[in-house]
Amino acid sequence: MVTDKSQVIAKSFRVNRKALHALRDEARRQNLSLNTLVSQLLINYAEYGRFAETAHSMNLVSRIFSEILNTANEDAIMLAGQNAGKTVPKAMVSSKSCDLTMNSIIQHIQDLASYAHLFSYNETNLNGQWTITLSHEHGSKWSLFLSGYFSEAFKTTGTEPKIDASDRAITIRL
Repeated sequence: MVTDKSQVIAKSFRVNRKALHALRDEARRQNLSLNTLVSQLLINYAEYGRFAETAHSMNLVSRIFSEILNTANEDAIMLAGQNAGKTVPKAMVSSKSCDLTMNSIIQHIQDLASYAHLFSYNETNLNGQWTITLSHEHGSKWSLFLSGYFSEAFKTTGTEPKIDASDRAITIRL
């Protein structure tokens, strides 16, 4: 949600009637103003969606995703995470015209939490050591995938994170 009024610009658009009805229904369901909902959708697209499209991102029902994960063995899941972690973060970060750094990888993680809803994100900084916790509901195999993915993603920046995994979360220490 935009909170700085100096960043808000009044603009008018033509909207398809069917889309407008759907937006109004969703705004009412979420107890939001139509303006707030549309602003959130535009921010989602501007900050994540347009870049995810370049990486051929797709939407998948959570239950289907969990079933797919459960069919693979743990070694294959870890390898898939590592392989994806070597290329996907670089593609996503580069599409935003950013350099691949530890901070841009952290921003990538935050985007995956905020916009792709792959996990919940929490961070703490104690005495200069960052701890990022990613919580989810997809079980130990998803934790394995995320561990491999983010381990390799950080390695591309010259950073060696310490990653601990459980069946519902991973913790990344930097």
